[in-house]
Amino acid sequence: MRITGNSIQQRKQCLANLVAEHLLALGENAEVIENQMNSAGHRDQVIIKSSIGLIHITATESIEPNASIPIANYKDNNQSFLADKDYIAFGWNTRDKRTILSFVEAYKLVGLKSLSKPQIGKLKTKEYSGVITA
Repeated sequence: MRITGNSIQQRKQCLANLVAEHLLALGENAEVIENQMNSAGHRDQVIIKSSIGLIHITATESIEPNASIPIANYKDNNQSFLADKDYIAFGWNTRDKRTILSFVEAYKLVGLKSLSKPQIGKLKTKEYSGVITA
């Protein structure tokens, strides 16, 4: 299964479903939650409530192996989306038709504006991260 969708919201929803399925396959509990406000007043379009904690979803359409993924608001560097989250699930498709799922503990992202895919790979929690092949 690949991340699909023509809009950010569609890609996030697709990734949320992939993350939930992935966690269930690992023996964890996971459910997709939509339109939830966190304690910092940020409204998440879609998140995962799971046995490993609350997970923010970040999907990118870039298949470039070294692409950067923003993790703060471009205008004011706001990271209110991190409030109450235990993990951020980053997801992207690769040129060779794989889908990468990388789980990074939220506290590791505080103060950062963006990360490259290789940086995410270094920060990920290997126990939950994985690759989905088509």
